[in-house]
Amino acid sequence: MRPLITQPTRQRYVAMAEELATAFRERAAEYDRKAEFPHRNIDELRDAGYLALTVPQELGGLGGTLGDMALAQERLATGCASTALAVNMHLSMAGQMARNWRTTGDERARRMLMDIVDGRVLLMGATAEPGHALVRSTGAKARKVAGGYLVTGDKTFGTGSAVMTHMTSMAEYREHPDGPHVLVFRIPADSPGVRVLDGTWNTSALRATRSENIELRDVMVPEENVLTSFPVGTLDGSLLQTVWGWAMPTFAAVYLGVAVGAFEQCVRDVLSRGWEDRPYVRAEISECEALLETSRALIERTTREVMGNGLWNDLSIQQGTARVVLAKTVGTNHAVEIVDRVIRIIGTPALRPGSLYERAHRDVRAGTMHPYSNADAYDLIAATTLGAEVAPTHPPRLDRLAEPTPDGNP
Repeated sequence: MRPLITQPTRQRYVAMAEELATAFRERAAEYDRKAEFPHRNIDELRDAGYLALTVPQELGGLGGTLGDMALAQERLATGCASTALAVNMHLSMAGQMARNWRTTGDERARRMLMDIVDGRVLLMGATAEPGHALVRSTGAKARKVAGGYLVTGDKTFGTGSAVMTHMTSMAEYREHPDGPHVLVFRIPADSPGVRVLDGTWNTSALRATRSENIELRDVMVPEENVLTSFPVGTLDGSLLQTVWGWAMPTFAAVYLGVAVGAFEQCVRDVLSRGWEDRPYVRAEISECEALLETSRALIERTTREVMGNGLWNDLSIQQGTARVVLAKTVGTNHAVEIVDRVIRIIGTPALRPGSLYERAHRDVRAGTMHPYSNADAYDLIAATTLGAEVAPTHPPRLDRLAEPTPDGNP
């Protein structure tokens, strides 16, 4: 186990991410061109201890909070978008698990967190399915058997499937005594019946994530591996505390980081060309700064709200969900606008295949479709503002989760 780090600072996490991003930046174009998963990057993240960023210090991790993770991930994404997005799944799940351990003292969570520190566990999620983007329902089915459930279904967007040791997924259990429920569970990735369908990921953006489809066929899910459950079709409070609360602001940070990488290169190119006095260039650069800092401020506010329990104690579940979704929507849409402005400054050289600009132009657009997509987000945000219910709500299992301690642990 790595030694404990005393008095962690956000600057240290960001500096670590920047050092890693510098190396990743040199490889990003080739990984993208080949649509090859960046195994070397993941190995270096593990060796540096970055994969334990959101694991509490006393368990050997770095002790980063959700806010720390968002800023570090923005920086990491300036080097390689695909690497940052893949590791985002792992870090957010580790952070959720850490908070659960802090709140409940769950021994299984403690052991898994320590395995993350030792490099034996890498987490990912496989919940997405066509027609079930909002995680209120699922086409996968669970059948009760002795000791647990047999699950069959098909999942898409298995980001991190190339290196995962454990996966979180979901299935509908229709025979639940309180009516059909969605079961959320975690299982080892090598469980019998789990198959990653290599070759199903063929996209123009985030090509190196290798987010392959995943097939589940009569996969045994022990009862103790079910993390939570909720009635089909509801907005679930426990998912607000975990999946949505951690994923939405950090997804925004990753896509914003892609834009930051392009923007920083643009500034260097403007200075090297002697264009710094051109009024149009100055106008575009100032607009980029405004978009960037607006996004950062909203992401930071949202991470504080998630860690402070206010989103589910002071607001309704729908209001809290709309708040975290707003952060993701603003961050990803501003990322697209920043990159578009950068390209207008740089001109046609920005469209050369394989350039940082051309890659950023493709990659940031995935953010507007990444759940919550723009269409789903606008519907939720507007309905909430207008006082309309988008779905029945289900309360979280725990009203209050452990808040950050003075030393910064979750």
